[in-house]
Amino acid sequence: MTRTIDRCGAPQGCVRHALLALSATPDADAAAARRGLAELAGRLEAARSGAPRQELAACGELLAAAFTADRSGAPDSFRLDVALARGSGAPLILGAVAVNAARDAGIALGLLAGPAGRLVVAHAMLSRPLVLDLADDFAPRDIGGEEALHRWLCAHETARRVGAQVRSADADAAPLRCAAAAAV
Repeated sequence: MTRTIDRCGAPQGCVRHALLALSATPDADAAAARRGLAELAGRLEAARSGAPRQELAACGELLAAAFTADRSGAPDSFRLDVALARGSGAPLILGAVAVNAARDAGIALGLLAGPAGRLVVAHAMLSRPLVLDLADDFAPRDIGGEEALHRWLCAHETARRVGAQVRSADADAAPLRCAAAAAV
């Protein structure tokens, strides 16, 4: 599983997952999101040890205590600032939060896509196939034998996925907004 993260086809290279996720949700409070990410990075610094397995485990414990996955599909679950404030967000947003804050803390985490849309976080320097499962509130998983089914996501692809999910959530909510407006 060891791999250099953040390589993609963009000439300027990848930028941070969370900042691109922010761009996909234009109503987000960017200043609040940056403050929340900085605070989380400060807490994750305690997990930095130079030992990838221990770093992944320590990050998993801290992130599991701080966040829960919101699978509702509600538009707010895709807002970075809301996820940081509530401690709950769509798994894709939680992955962007975890990766960005950990990198700011000096820990090389990356986001991976697995079978059936499953998203996990892994340590880029860990040779064993251990991951944190985003749909299961950062529970540690050994994906031994399934490594080939998982691929690293660059920040651009993460942002594209966030944008697609936000558009889908907005489209799903539109009939409800129309019905509510008609009832008034």
